[in-house]
Amino acid sequence: MTRNFHQIFYLLCLSGLALLQACQSSKGMQSPALSAYFKASPGTDTLRFECFAESLHVPDTIPNQVFFTTIPSKLLREIDYLADSSQAIVLGRLQFPINHRISAYWVEIRQFWFIHHALLLYDRSKREFTERITLAEWYGGDGGQVLIESWMFDYNGDGKRDLLRQETHHSIQFDGDEPIEQTQRSETLLLWGNRRFKQVGVPKR
Repeated sequence: MTRNFHQIFYLLCLSGLALLQACQSSKGMQSPALSAYFKASPGTDTLRFECFAESLHVPDTIPNQVFFTTIPSKLLREIDYLADSSQAIVLGRLQFPINHRISAYWVEIRQFWFIHHALLLYDRSKREFTERITLAEWYGGDGGQVLIESWMFDYNGDGKRDLLRQETHHSIQFDGDEPIEQTQRSETLLLWGNRRFKQVGVPKR
């Protein structure tokens, strides 16, 4: 009888320990508070990120105080032309998992004539945003404009979605009184691996 009691007690302890570890693991892989402002991705194979596309839904506006205190300042400093966060409009676009540990949040930031779309990577085990990647952008004036857009899809066939980014520079140069328009395009490939996107050369087509 005593032996059976010890066995039952031992099994109960093991069950309690397993339950405690599961709860701690779940707590350690939580999503950020910002996730409430982002809709889940429809799960398409290819995502396109562009500044002037018609949205399938009206994105939620994220309060500036919430966004700019949640995202590490070192990631935000990488964004050009974001001079005054109090004047910015922040929109939550989509969220989707990259893998079991990393989640991605597509955010749009507008400030006057400047439009910026970024992919924010959130490490659920560390419970922090670790990386920001430019997806789309628009800035410029009468003398020239820069337009960036991106596509996310499995570029190299390894089962993981990568990023292909295209940057277009448009400018007007004068030959005397004659305006001459110039357009230059370049591409950047970012392959997913080792919990981050790594920039590599784009193969010639």
